[in-house]
Amino acid sequence: MNAFNEFFRSLGSGARTGFLAGALLIVLGMIAALWWVFSPSYQLLFGDLREADAAEIAQSLTEWKVPYRYTDDGRGIEVPQSQVYDTRMKLVSAGVPSGGHAGFELFDDADFGVTEFAQRVNYQRAIQGELERSIAALPGVQNVRVHLTIRRPGLFVGQDDASKASIVVGMLPGEMLTAAQVRGIRNLVASAVDGLSPAAVVVLGPTGVMPGGGGAGEDSLMSQNEEQSGYEARVRERISDLLSQAFQLRDFRVSVDARVNFDQVKRVSERLLEQGEGGNGLLVRKRVNRSGAAPTADATQAPTTQSQEEYDYAHGSEREETIRAPGRVERLSIAVLVPPGLSSAEIERLRKLITAAAGLDSERGDRLEISALADGPSGIKAIDENPVLSASGDPDKAAVPGTARPSGASGPSRLPGPLWTWIALAIVVGLLGGIVLARLFRSTPPALRPQERDAVLAKMRVWLAEGGNAS
Repeated sequence: MNAFNEFFRSLGSGARTGFLAGALLIVLGMIAALWWVFSPSYQLLFGDLREADAAEIAQSLTEWKVPYRYTDDGRGIEVPQSQVYDTRMKLVSAGVPSGGHAGFELFDDADFGVTEFAQRVNYQRAIQGELERSIAALPGVQNVRVHLTIRRPGLFVGQDDASKASIVVGMLPGEMLTAAQVRGIRNLVASAVDGLSPAAVVVLGPTGVMPGGGGAGEDSLMSQNEEQSGYEARVRERISDLLSQAFQLRDFRVSVDARVNFDQVKRVSERLLEQGEGGNGLLVRKRVNRSGAAPTADATQAPTTQSQEEYDYAHGSEREETIRAPGRVERLSIAVLVPPGLSSAEIERLRKLITAAAGLDSERGDRLEISALADGPSGIKAIDENPVLSASGDPDKAAVPGTARPSGASGPSRLPGPLWTWIALAIVVGLLGGIVLARLFRSTPPALRPQERDAVLAKMRVWLAEGGNAS
């Protein structure tokens, strides 16, 4: 200790200050190191939480006396590393976080003094909360609200009100539910509520009613559009396969337009069945009434008798109900755009294949038009100007205007473009060539005469001689 005092006294004032500051820093570093070593390390318990969920988790951790802290962004909660998994399982078993939705845990604490109306309201709240939890589990869903109108039995038969439901779905930025997912949500809600049909469920999104989330009319229209688009896509795919495989074409376009009738027609016919002899029916009852006059005294006139017969027949009846399923194709129009250069035989073969593959029917007015890209200004050359099939339904008999040239008609020009274009191009080339030649001849110097050439040579000799003497 004396040695330290002597050492400290031997130091100057500045050295003493630096020594004390260094000692203080060393002590503080040791204290920080000990605190870091012995303090518990925190690990993320739940992240990316909403404010309501984070508050619910924090309340539960406070009740259980579990130390916790929030992350920098405030959307996560950290607990000591040794308690992460135990705390997480405890929260999950307790249903925390519940997402702000109260489910059937409302009936955990049964109160026998509650009224029937309160029980009905609690049941509706529980159903809504459970449905909200199920829908919120879908990817991309941020928040959900479910509103139910559960039917109540009426006093008389047939007076029960139908159940209804409305669902509001909030999506994460950049996310959107597909029509199939929306229909699945509607079926889920309809299956969980008594007396609720999917047609009475409406799903509302950030931009309004979501695709597939409207009423029965909207669903019917969407299914009809999907069915028609699917039929057109199948026909287009068949024709595209024929063009790419049979003709080895790569540059072609196929357009298919189908008019489909989705009307559901129900026809009922009823007629009597002929039974018995002569088709009069089955004999059920027969009545015979006979009446006659008494004979006269002279016995000259025979007694008269009258007979009346009545027959009752039973006829059978036959009832027939015919329901025509919707989705009947009323008309089919096909347009095919092929590259130029196909011969008439290839065009005829192409027409046969398309007619067979698409199932074209001339009786219902199906149309087929085949056009080719041309080199002219129009860009398209019609190959099949009569797209309607022949009355007999045989595409072989259909005329092919544009593939055969009538006699006496002048054929197309062999030049790849119109004649006036080539004439203008020739004029421009001639003008440019004349200008270039004129400049070349103008820049060429004229030839010297012999006397002028000798004079120039004499001057050059004098100039060279003067230059040589100067050097």
